[in-house]
Amino acid sequence: MRSTFFSKLRVWPCLLALLKPVLISATELHVEETFQPGDFKLVFEKTPASVFVDSHDFAVVQIAATNFIADVERVTGEKPKLIANQGNAENTVFIGTLGHSRVIDQLVADKKISVAEIRGQWESFLVTTVADPLPGVKSALVIAGSDRRGTAFGVFALSEAIGVSPWYWWADVPPQRHENLVVPAGSFAQRPPAVKYRGIFINDEDYGMKPWAAKTFEPEAGFIGPKTYAKIFELLLRLRANYLWPAMHDCSKPFNAFPENRVIADDYAIVMGSSHCEPMLRNNVGEWPKSEAAEWNYQNNPEAVKNYWEERVRENGKFENVYTLGMRGVHDGALPAKGTRAEKVTLVEKIFADQRELLLKWINPAVTNIPQAFVPYKEVLQIYRDGLRVPEDVTLVWVDDNHGYIRELPTPEEQKRTGGSGVYYHVSYWGAPENYLWLCTIPPALIGEEMGKALDYDARALWVLNVGDLKPAEIDTDYFLRLAREGRVVSQPMFLRQWAQRNFGTELAKPIAEILGEYYLLNNAVKPEHLLSAKFNEAEVAERLERFGVLLAKTDSLAGIIPEKFRDAFFELVAYPVRGAALANEKILCAEQSRRLAAKNDPAANPFAERAEKAHARIQAETRFYNTELAGGKWRNMMSEAPGKMRVARAPDVARVTNGVPASVFEKSPVEVSPKKSGAFAEVNRFISMEASHFSRNLERSGASWRVVEGLGRTGHALTIFPATTPSITNLTNLNASAPVLEYDFTCDAKGAMTATVYCVPVHRLYPGRGARLGVGVDDATLQIVDIESEEYSKTWATNVFRAAALGVATNQIAAAGKHTLKLWMVDPGVPVDKIVLNFGGEDYSYFGPPETRGKGDAF
Repeated sequence: MRSTFFSKLRVWPCLLALLKPVLISATELHVEETFQPGDFKLVFEKTPASVFVDSHDFAVVQIAATNFIADVERVTGEKPKLIANQGNAENTVFIGTLGHSRVIDQLVADKKISVAEIRGQWESFLVTTVADPLPGVKSALVIAGSDRRGTAFGVFALSEAIGVSPWYWWADVPPQRHENLVVPAGSFAQRPPAVKYRGIFINDEDYGMKPWAAKTFEPEAGFIGPKTYAKIFELLLRLRANYLWPAMHDCSKPFNAFPENRVIADDYAIVMGSSHCEPMLRNNVGEWPKSEAAEWNYQNNPEAVKNYWEERVRENGKFENVYTLGMRGVHDGALPAKGTRAEKVTLVEKIFADQRELLLKWINPAVTNIPQAFVPYKEVLQIYRDGLRVPEDVTLVWVDDNHGYIRELPTPEEQKRTGGSGVYYHVSYWGAPENYLWLCTIPPALIGEEMGKALDYDARALWVLNVGDLKPAEIDTDYFLRLAREGRVVSQPMFLRQWAQRNFGTELAKPIAEILGEYYLLNNAVKPEHLLSAKFNEAEVAERLERFGVLLAKTDSLAGIIPEKFRDAFFELVAYPVRGAALANEKILCAEQSRRLAAKNDPAANPFAERAEKAHARIQAETRFYNTELAGGKWRNMMSEAPGKMRVARAPDVARVTNGVPASVFEKSPVEVSPKKSGAFAEVNRFISMEASHFSRNLERSGASWRVVEGLGRTGHALTIFPATTPSITNLTNLNASAPVLEYDFTCDAKGAMTATVYCVPVHRLYPGRGARLGVGVDDATLQIVDIESEEYSKTWATNVFRAAALGVATNQIAAAGKHTLKLWMVDPGVPVDKIVLNFGGEDYSYFGPPETRGKGDAF
């Protein structure tokens, strides 16, 4: 049956009883190629419709309409005409904002369209077909927005539906080609996004975005300037985002140093903000005089600092901004202040008051109506915990630990604040314990797990994603902003298939999604930038090299047959990241093997040395291609294989021997997977190893249960508690009856002391007063409580970050050999479990823990 606007509806609960157009997600808006009566012919038989926009409507609406006309031409080869007369074209697309377009307002007044679902709503839009809307117009497609961004989002939603990817420019994704574009008869409405302000932070731009903009795309500016920001703003609109923290490193010219930047941002209706260390829209690195760095101190020099802030508020106050409050060092350093912790609290509260006085003076006497944010980042979180009083209307923007694990979310009391809460999240970072600036390897599943909790705990006021140079973080950026818009976590496998289909078509979607799934799984265990911190045993090295080899071969094979039109996009979005990661592992691990074998005077070291050196050379060649030939040189200077001077980028430290005695290339794993009893977990070499998803029983309690999250954890199948708002268990003596529990049947030969190690995704407690705890027990013995919480910047935290796992250890007594049951209870929600290893006195060193000790072919 032919699909319509109403296919695959996602129904909003409050509208179930209404027999009218149902609100659905914008990604489901679509077009057809065949015409039926009542449909709208956008382009049909080489004849394009005309496009009308009121000249008095907002600049962003004019921009969106111009882009839409170009998008239609990209898809069909036919260019719609932009008309000034509303009634001189048979088929017309009317684009306009309620209250700012005379045609839209007339259609509402004449009851030709109903805007009840969107009127007064934030960033909402209606797309509807209308027959005989005006004299001289036989058929119309109306795109009406509740506000200026709502209108633009409606236009760009239709652009995506006709086959223009939001990444058509930033990742060279080719538009789909169609002869006809027909919009099915009906209405489509999009309600407000789940998160009010949602956007990105261009950061650590020293090795990518800045040199590319300054030398390639915008040499006339010599920096990331107006031309570059206009392209970033367009991308944000196409992704239906609305917020930006601009680049702010010392290598960049401050955003407001180009006066036209703030005007262009307003033209594109992008809300401007600034990072946690840039209060009041001031780029301190570039704007506070370096010769007066010591004067950046609100205890000693408050008037000068306040005047500095006032200048920016006066200049930018007429534009749409979110003002970051508080104060830190000039550039991502601690608050410059002396005294006790209580005195620092008092100082920051004084800073709040003075900053809000400026907002009241220059923008709005009703200061509570001005969007403001406070980001308790790094040392500022402790100041907040020490009792800092943040004004009720200010948004609390919670942060991750810079590596994808949210530090904390709002308590029930904080959730009542009128300013609400938000999240600042990273998929790129320059800092401790090690940078990851080269490739983007944070799995969408982890973003979904962490930001899904943010949704559950009502942190919906503002989300911002640190994307580094944006490239190669396109996939994570897409996932994050779609989640912010739709408020619904999509599983990683489903998202990757949908994303690949949108950008590469149906035939390529499955193989590309499978490649990316394996890419995220392998790199989640240890990022390419962190390889020097990983200590694998010999079996793990062999397996890792083999799996990356297979992944690289699949990628290269697909690259060889992919249609020419997709090759640039495939290289940018798939091939370069996959090849880079695979070759980095080949380089580092083969170099280690060469040194190990050379130490034994084994000539087998030499082939490994050669493999390492070839991998290093190919990384350089792939990066050179990115910066020269790719897309005709468009991305020259964008990609560095050594951002932040990362250690793994150096030439490999290899060893060779001239004469020697061959030995075993790879030693066997201390634990072999050969269980004695089929059908159950069994002891092998004094270990039992179990993937958490292979439970014997999963027992729900009080509506809460463990569920597998595909793509999460080092196994790719970690379990977590749903819903995430499940209360923590306070009465531990009643844990067995009240907590969801996983049970694992096993058979052991040993008795006595047994250590159970639970491998978890290294998340943090949800908020103070709760933990990151699990209960561990065997049979009916007394359970043990383990807590995987770690303090940021501690040695344990750094270890957890590097290995993408936090280990909870419990000791139990096994009374007798034979059959037993391990039980794993939830104590606090939000703690994903990946693997469990039982040790009966065995000796093992491995990065991943012993491989699973279970018979082949068992039903899990």
